[in-house]
Amino acid sequence: MTITRNLLWRYFSGNATLPERQRIIEWLRDESNRESYFQAIEEWELEHLQFETDTDAALQRYLSPAENNEDRSNPELQRIGDTSVSRKVQWLRWTAAAVLVLVSISTYLLRDSLLYQSYATGNGQVLSVTLDDGSRVTLNANSHLLIPRWKSIDREVRLNGEAEFSVVHTRDHRRFLVKTDDQLQVEVLGTEFVVYSRERGSKVALMKGKVRLSSLKSNDITPLTIAPGDVVTVDSKGAFDLRTKQELTQHTAWKDHLFVFEHTPLHEITAQIEETFGLSIRMTDTELAQRQLTGAFEARNAEELLQALTKVMNLRLKQENNHILLESGQSSNNAAK
Repeated sequence: MTITRNLLWRYFSGNATLPERQRIIEWLRDESNRESYFQAIEEWELEHLQFETDTDAALQRYLSPAENNEDRSNPELQRIGDTSVSRKVQWLRWTAAAVLVLVSISTYLLRDSLLYQSYATGNGQVLSVTLDDGSRVTLNANSHLLIPRWKSIDREVRLNGEAEFSVVHTRDHRRFLVKTDDQLQVEVLGTEFVVYSRERGSKVALMKGKVRLSSLKSNDITPLTIAPGDVVTVDSKGAFDLRTKQELTQHTAWKDHLFVFEHTPLHEITAQIEETFGLSIRMTDTELAQRQLTGAFEARNAEELLQALTKVMNLRLKQENNHILLESGQSSNNAAK
């Protein structure tokens, strides 16, 4: 089914026929078409710059049955909407929500799909994304980034996983905010840094510039401004633990598929492997889990890294599907510490 740009623009203008509207709804049942739909909305808005975006309110209007029914049943409101360009564009925004409600099972997923552009990586995958303002984000494996589709006061993105950010300054001095699922907020003042946010906790490593960290969990935690070379870990209560003048290579090496360890316990190494490649690793020997390793390894998949580790640390590996058991070998190895 082919949906042209002209047809979408007629739809946004309120001039599409009933069969044409039905064709568009059917076309949007295929999620791969939704990006083209949002692109058409952005192009339409560029032609009607007098409209200010309020997507949350528009979506809420549609999802409120009472308000929605009242507007549709009032012919005067409908007549006014047809004769005002501004009203047409406003109609466009909640219509976008309305159409996607019809083709989406989950209202929550719909909201994210409508408001945010999504980027995600799988096992062992690294992805670089350039934002509209020229800033660059590099996602580590098994990470998820949400970028607002509509311009707002701040440049705000949401991260689950791990990513490196290279943020440019804008002429209008708009802040760049990174928010994580565990309510960490990183305010950027033009810089390069890495944000880690997974089940094990959150961490920020700063390479250049300056960032300000805020915990959204508690007003009692004072915001922290950090300098290049600083690494901050965040505990379960949102408190900050600052370490200064750190070697940052191990925090950025993953971009080149490198794993850098500095007196790193094996249990932390296996946790990184689980996060990067989606495996489940266990060790029955507690002493083995505490053994440390120093070194750098290049690996694009779990098999390459595990083979290197078993050789260097003298380990035995038993694997069944994505479940791995690590055991100590018969003799010690000088490379393991």
